[in-house]
Amino acid sequence: MSEDQLLTLAKSLVDSGDLAGAEEALAARVKIHPIPLDTLLLLAEIRLRLNRPDEALALLAPYGAHRHCADWVREYCIGERMNAQATAWLNAIPKSGSIDDLIDQAVLLQLSGDARSAAALCRKVLTIQPDNAFGHNHLGRSLFNSGMTAEARQAFESATRLAPAYSQAWHNLGHVLRAQNDLKAAMAAYGKALAIAPYYQSAMFNLALLKMGQGDNTGAIEQLDTLLALNPGHAEGLLNIGICHHILREFDKARMAFEQSIAADPAQPRALRHMGGLLREMQDSWKALDYYRSALSISPGNGDLRAELIATLELLNELDEAEKTVTEGLVLNPKDAGILFESAKLHRRRRDFDGAWQILTSINPQQLPSRLLLSYYYECGTTADRVDRFDEAFTAYEKGNELALTSIRARNTDPTALPRQIERMQKWLGHGAPTVANGPDEDLGADLCFLIGFPRSGTTLLDIMLDGHDRVLSLEEKPTVEHVAFALDRLPGHYPDAMSSLTGSQKAELRLLYRSKIAQYRRPEHTLVIDKMPIRTMHAAFIHRLFPDAKFIFAERHPCDVILSNFMQHYAINEAMIHFARLNTAVVMYDSVMRLWTLTEEKLLSMRVRRVRYESLIADTEGVLRDACAFLDLPWQEGMDRHQDTIAQRAQIKTNSYHQVTEPVYQRSKFRWLNYKSHFEPYMKVLQPHIDRMGY
Repeated sequence: MSEDQLLTLAKSLVDSGDLAGAEEALAARVKIHPIPLDTLLLLAEIRLRLNRPDEALALLAPYGAHRHCADWVREYCIGERMNAQATAWLNAIPKSGSIDDLIDQAVLLQLSGDARSAAALCRKVLTIQPDNAFGHNHLGRSLFNSGMTAEARQAFESATRLAPAYSQAWHNLGHVLRAQNDLKAAMAAYGKALAIAPYYQSAMFNLALLKMGQGDNTGAIEQLDTLLALNPGHAEGLLNIGICHHILREFDKARMAFEQSIAADPAQPRALRHMGGLLREMQDSWKALDYYRSALSISPGNGDLRAELIATLELLNELDEAEKTVTEGLVLNPKDAGILFESAKLHRRRRDFDGAWQILTSINPQQLPSRLLLSYYYECGTTADRVDRFDEAFTAYEKGNELALTSIRARNTDPTALPRQIERMQKWLGHGAPTVANGPDEDLGADLCFLIGFPRSGTTLLDIMLDGHDRVLSLEEKPTVEHVAFALDRLPGHYPDAMSSLTGSQKAELRLLYRSKIAQYRRPEHTLVIDKMPIRTMHAAFIHRLFPDAKFIFAERHPCDVILSNFMQHYAINEAMIHFARLNTAVVMYDSVMRLWTLTEEKLLSMRVRRVRYESLIADTEGVLRDACAFLDLPWQEGMDRHQDTIAQRAQIKTNSYHQVTEPVYQRSKFRWLNYKSHFEPYMKVLQPHIDRMGY
């Protein structure tokens, strides 16, 4: 077989995807010298596609004197950010005295950080050879790294026009287009690079980053999966696929990816830091501390990382340790905006509101890390409220909420989802909430109580106090009922209408599913389970039909205070919380949920419900708790009203009330809305019926 025939065969095998066959066809030929250059380069490319880059580079190492081989290795190493290997290669290959030496020298200058001299040398090359694609590409790199984006784009476009198969130039053009926010063109440029070189890992990675930046986390995951199939140990690829899974709330997948990224590059603090953030969201903040501390030991001067550690310590009420960490950080950088921000929070926690306000107003928000800007506005609002600067407080909350609505998570959240659920529940209730009759000896839920109401209606404080009873297991906002609702939704008719056509055995399976979700927390002494989730009010009818003997405690608070408090919260945006970012949408959601609750009580008269008013709870704590115990068939237990003792036994408070419920019972939140009365005037027509019904 001739050289040309062998090369043609190998190329056809590559095109058909038979890389092993193509390698086998060429392997014998490269043992016989001289080796044709095209054969050598094709075999190197095949080994790259097989994820054996070290073998590809070793194959070409003896051929540095061959200019095509020298260029191939240089461009590959630069394109894959293998800067040390590129430097070693360029210093090792023989010099010919040709224009190619000038390009090599320009690349070395660029690698050393001297972009200006590198650009000058590239211009010299192009004066001699205007059509030198390498010269245009490396001129573009130097210009781009010097901040001359428009000129860099022209250089890369010249390189791709002169050499349409120049994958690295297409990749670099993608960088410039992304920087210019021409995202569609950037995606096309990255795609072109990958069409030419499907093994190009940097192009795969940057295309994934582009998709992440557009909020297409699912598409980014697909791209990163391709990268990781080629290189399972790609630390940055593992880190970023973990970030995507985290954003999509696929926590187990995110955790696995972060663990693999840490194993691939233990000295990289970013993966440790993201693992800390994930564990914090998974309510394992004590474990998160370990990862933050490990990251900080690698990068002690990273103020933003230190600020995250301080915030986690504050969340866990480890205020002394948090203040010590602030002091250490400010020694390293007295003007670090993020650490100063966390210091202000600690001043507020210590009730030094004037000191907190002084620090907050001294911070330039533009100097804060982007992740803290949102928290900064909420903190300004909270502190301004405490120092009676109510107009400034409202403005700060507005800024924070509007910023929250621009987040990727908010853009990926469907604000119509919850209203649709409410509408479906209203229709089901309108038909009487039908379901199969209960038989004898069935689990009717007599040992269950569901604590509902509306977010920020005092459920967390009440839950903690009831949890102080030895016979009570309190489940704080765990997705127990939600798992059952998802299972029902998979049945014909979907949730909640599928209740109408359930068989007795199917209903029993749903009850067993709920029991399985609480079993891991329950101990023999727990005669009563209190399952707290305030937004679950909208599911009360479903819960009652499933467990008709279960009790309900409905937490009430003045509607305007409830709405204001939700408006003031720095929530992680989801299908419920997205409605609280603006006062008008918060009013609409409150009205919808309360009207559904009224309908639920009207249609299901057999529900056993006890209302607990927040204002009464803080005014006569023991009296209200004694009444609740009587309703729950529990004997009174001394100390239940000492909620701070109960908190000390909890690993972490999981709601936005964490810093408030750790304080002694206070009155300041009672009728706080009156300080913001002018903002409520447009909505009083909607809210007044609820105010009247509750007797305020």
